[in-house]
Amino acid sequence: MRLIDIAREVKHAQLVARRRLAPRLDPARDRVHRLVDTVRPFTYSDGLFPESFIAETPKVAVHESGPAPVRVFALWTGDNQMSVNRAAAFADLESRLPITLITPANLEEWVVPDAPLHPAYDHLSFVHRSDYLRAYLMHHHGGAYLDIKREYGDVLAAVNSLNASPQHWMMSFRELGPHTVAPEQGEVGAALRRHYRLLLAMCAFAAKPGSPLTHEWLAEVHRRLDHYSPALRASPGNALGDNDGYPIPWTAILGGVLHPLCLKYPERLMMDDAFRPSFRDYR
Repeated sequence: MRLIDIAREVKHAQLVARRRLAPRLDPARDRVHRLVDTVRPFTYSDGLFPESFIAETPKVAVHESGPAPVRVFALWTGDNQMSVNRAAAFADLESRLPITLITPANLEEWVVPDAPLHPAYDHLSFVHRSDYLRAYLMHHHGGAYLDIKREYGDVLAAVNSLNASPQHWMMSFRELGPHTVAPEQGEVGAALRRHYRLLLAMCAFAAKPGSPLTHEWLAEVHRRLDHYSPALRASPGNALGDNDGYPIPWTAILGGVLHPLCLKYPERLMMDDAFRPSFRDYR
């Protein structure tokens, strides 16, 4: 095994360990966050985070959104083969759910004719292609998205629950703690960590198509890709985006966008543990 491969495995192991241990390492801080949110619930108002993109457009108070189709998307965006663990996890999902695996071979079938993929798409790492397509699919098609992992609950029943609630636009399980929140800076970053219980997790969710939330999500991802495009052309991503010169930080086009939007529209979100998978041995 090459040294760079060993380094990647060590980095991943450290990340997994932090995610598993952090809730046990700092229970006092978690209790404080819960108490604050109970005594003084968070409310968003226009202009609250002037340094964040969420302040650029007014919050939409009312919007009738069509139902989320009762279907499930999974993504495999590169030309690399799935590992044994991933393939087994997908086989399990396929046995239980009406799941569509989107790959480079069938991606065009899901591209809306008057809404092409961003021109930078082919330069993205495989991970960031997946991050991008989550926004694209949820906005234009809706339904559920699942990472290829095991032990999800009754996702289809959860989607039906979302559709039964006109005021809600999107659902997932609650973020696990401040340690899993996108590492944004400034006041919005502090608010994300303090109010993490208001945030949807990023690895699995369902959404009604065409809501203000998905519209703002995809628009901001496109804006960021416009910014990164020159550097992406010079240094396209590999599978993980850890090659020299690759310009996009890990959470920049998923959690860095969707987490702040969760603070903007908390009353439009539903929490359901059916979307929480096992995080053991999934790679």
